[in-house]
Amino acid sequence: MSENFQNYRRDIINHIIPYARKDRKIYLLVCDMGFGVTDGFKEEFPDRIFNMGIMEQGTVGIAAGMAMSGLRPIVYSIVNFLAFRAVEQIRNDVVMQNLNVKFIATGVNNYFRFLGPSHCCSDDDVKIMKIINMKVFDPYKGKKSDFELLVRNWLLDTKAGYIRV
Repeated sequence: MSENFQNYRRDIINHIIPYARKDRKIYLLVCDMGFGVTDGFKEEFPDRIFNMGIMEQGTVGIAAGMAMSGLRPIVYSIVNFLAFRAVEQIRNDVVMQNLNVKFIATGVNNYFRFLGPSHCCSDDDVKIMKIINMKVFDPYKGKKSDFELLVRNWLLDTKAGYIRV
């Protein structure tokens, strides 16, 4: 596990907060994890963060509905639960409907290997997301100094996007 990996995982929410200050339509849907990482968002926007529990498929559907109503939802979950468990909903509810839902896949590069193989997928998530025509934003493919720009491009893109942290 690289130092960059830990920094991206811890920094993603802090990079989102300034955008959420400017745009009240940004909501964070957390799939029963990341509590230490998402605390800053929760403190500043307690009415725009929801712990959805362990239900990634349902969370994607809810996020799609939110996007249809004009909101800008961000779904935050462990990488393999998005890439494997919720891929059908991401494809059908978001990509095929051309909705602007953002996805944060945390624990990439097998960060959660200590929890067993069910929490790991190497870089298979990138392959899966590309197959369903989801734009992938991967900070591990560029320079660390580009992370802020990558987050900006991910958040401000008018189409769905998947960022790996």
